[in-house]
Amino acid sequence: MALSTEQALALLLILNSAHLTAADCSAQDRVPASGSAGGRAVLPCSYTPTPGQDVEVRWEAYPDQVKSVLLIASKTPSAPIPAQWSGRVKLSDEVSSGNASLLISELRLEDTLDYLCTVWINGICVTNRNVKLTVQGPPKRVSATATTQKTSPCPTQQGNAAAQRRSYCMKPL
Repeated sequence: MALSTEQALALLLILNSAHLTAADCSAQDRVPASGSAGGRAVLPCSYTPTPGQDVEVRWEAYPDQVKSVLLIASKTPSAPIPAQWSGRVKLSDEVSSGNASLLISELRLEDTLDYLCTVWINGICVTNRNVKLTVQGPPKRVSATATTQKTSPCPTQQGNAAAQRRSYCMKPL
């Protein structure tokens, strides 16, 4: 069966649009995200929503740089979350509006990893976002001895018994 020129062009347009969609889903440049241990971080991921479309969002982590671990899949919200992230990861409440970001709370130093967000609309991948999360340790505490001011002897006034018993006063150097 031979195709007419119009049919061939229509088929070519369909094939090209499918190819462009697949090419658009290649991994984008790595986006940085950061947070402090004990705090929280938002790993950004977004897409252009289309009303009435079937959307699926998946977040994966790469703890060993080769094999990924599935954290969350919007199609299976009751699926178990790996123990390291259990109770600490949450998908945005605005997925249907194009916000597929992931919130990680109670950050740990070992959360410093590469993460991948993938969004499919009607089974076609439309977004593939790499996020590099860096978790800084808690701020260093300044010791009490480092903040204590040195004092110097100071003259006492005649007749002040308490001041005469002290050998130093609280006058900074």
